[in-house]
Amino acid sequence: FFTPELVFNPRTAKPQTGSSDHTSRQQDRSKHKYISMRAFMQPCARIASSARLMPMCTAPAMCAMMSTASHLRPDQHPWLAKVKAPASFLPEERIMTFLAANVAAGDLEAVAQDWIHLPNELHGKGLEVVLQAHALAGFPRTINALMKIHEIGLHPPDDQHIYEKHDLESWKADGARTLEAVYGNVAPKLRANFKNMHPLLELIMVEHIYGRVLSRPLVGLRMRELCTLSILAGQNVPLQMVSHLRGSMRCGATREETDTVVEQTGLSWGDEALAQARTVRDDTWAKEKRDKEKKAAAAAAATSRRRPPA
Repeated sequence: FFTPELVFNPRTAKPQTGSSDHTSRQQDRSKHKYISMRAFMQPCARIASSARLMPMCTAPAMCAMMSTASHLRPDQHPWLAKVKAPASFLPEERIMTFLAANVAAGDLEAVAQDWIHLPNELHGKGLEVVLQAHALAGFPRTINALMKIHEIGLHPPDDQHIYEKHDLESWKADGARTLEAVYGNVAPKLRANFKNMHPLLELIMVEHIYGRVLSRPLVGLRMRELCTLSILAGQNVPLQMVSHLRGSMRCGATREETDTVVEQTGLSWGDEALAQARTVRDDTWAKEKRDKEKKAAAAAAATSRRRPPA
């Protein structure tokens, strides 16, 4: 439904015209009644091609495909077995981190694989994960992923995924709280730095990203941060990755869950990105360990100085 050349109506199984060469396309399509599942799952650039559309499936074929997809269980996702994870990190939660990373990487075939393994009752949450990716990977890849998802089928249990409290003051307040939850006591310094770089950058971060988007109630901050980490881990942005490694744990994720997300990096982003992500993670935890040891040593020294002589 996103292309002006052709809109396929699954209710009537008839094309609706939108361009002058509709007749020739219809004649070409009349030779074909069905499309293979492989062709159906190809990136949606196939649909938007202005030169020539591939044959579209009839309503019975589409229904059969959607029926097959909707019966795939989360634990059947082929990537789950490739990286070990703690029991606290549920299969459907890991699929949402796969989905976030694949949206950002622009891999629409992988997005399709993730979506058909996500239960219908989690489609609303899945949309939230895709929506927040625009702040980390840009609008084009978010749009393309949403096109692919709508092509496959969308069955959220309710309309919570489109709910919005459209109130600027609320976005400001919610954004400030969410930013503090993620960044802790460095949040004021971060805001000041952003404001110095560009006044609008700080407003966009607080009001839009952390207020309007990340404070939406359907997905909690733990999952939002793990999905954010899955996106940043593949982009060679160590400063931001460190912030959200720590932010994930501030928002309730365990060290094992963040390690799992890092180890999944190669699935979406490749081996080089995985090696970079591991280095950032290991350096971050090593620095935290050194800092804790220094604080412990300083505290012990202060205690010994206050202790009266025997």
